[in-house]
Amino acid sequence: MTFTARFSPPQMVQAIALLAALVGVATWSSLLLTSAESRTPAAAPQLLAARSDSPALQWFSNQTATVDIKVSGVMAGSRGAVAILSLNDGPPRSFLQGEKVGPGVKLVAVEGDGVVIEQGGERVRLGVERLAEGVVLPRLVRQ
Repeated sequence: MTFTARFSPPQMVQAIALLAALVGVATWSSLLLTSAESRTPAAAPQLLAARSDSPALQWFSNQTATVDIKVSGVMAGSRGAVAILSLNDGPPRSFLQGEKVGPGVKLVAVEGDGVVIEQGGERVRLGVERLAEGVVLPRLVRQ
């Protein structure tokens, strides 16, 4: 008895498709599993320092972002001392003593004429901004 192999056209198409899929998997796995060398040029430290104000760079870095803080006022409230601060020329907001002002920035103390801020392990005292002398306020009483 002799064995004769019979292939029908649908079986031939199926075999060719399977062979093409195996070749594709082998090609892509060899491309994706090999490590590629970096072609990014090394940047000078001066260029990196000049671009450190970018929000995207600050978001992905491990350094605290610099925050421009202006003290508008201080007062005593029912829950403790409150400082009115403007962050990065934004609208004034109130913060309690010990509260986090921004990423890596904490309001350590509220004093009678200023506040103490801790940023990056360093404490800085900021005074309350004073109004210019000689400011004339309108009278609110009818005469």
